[in-house]
Amino acid sequence: MTNDNVTFADYMKKAIHLGGTLLAVTAVTGIILGVVEHYTSQAIKQVELAAKNEAFKNVMPIAQTFEAADKAEDDFVIDIVSAKDGDNVVGWCMTVETKSYGGPLQFIAGITKDGTVKAINILSHSDTPGLGARATEPEFYGQFTDRTTLPLKVVKNGASNADEIAAISGATITSTAVTDGVNAAVNYWSKNLKGGN
Repeated sequence: MTNDNVTFADYMKKAIHLGGTLLAVTAVTGIILGVVEHYTSQAIKQVELAAKNEAFKNVMPIAQTFEAADKAEDDFVIDIVSAKDGDNVVGWCMTVETKSYGGPLQFIAGITKDGTVKAINILSHSDTPGLGARATEPEFYGQFTDRTTLPLKVVKNGASNADEIAAISGATITSTAVTDGVNAAVNYWSKNLKGGN
């Protein structure tokens, strides 16, 4: 098995050398990718945390600080923080997740101590641009500001009563998903937080 005086042993040495080089390159590349992923994921988490903190301020502007709170088991409310003015709890910011037309829809709902829906802030959605994605526009989410007549219901032809939310044209499923999520947050408040600190 020789070719121009190259023996099988020489061939094996070259193959082992090439394999070792490929292994070293792969290992170094893997380490570099791991380090990049670690720092990138940390940056993404920081951006997400900043967005959530901004959302807390948007839905509970009367609060100065926000602290993690104990959460009871719930199908819609996935996280809760106490909104405080000094040492006094003025309400809660609840992260709510519902199923919308394009998939999960997540938002923060601010509920005051007396059960008023102070405001909502959409965090993420997978709905159709120009239709369900319009839930992120003030014309829609602004309807949930300072709501006391609860539960809320979606109507298609403009809201005329205190308990009505005007649906986004062509996106009733999204409108209903958000409204159901707000009602779920109020229900959570009623069962777990009403009268509490």
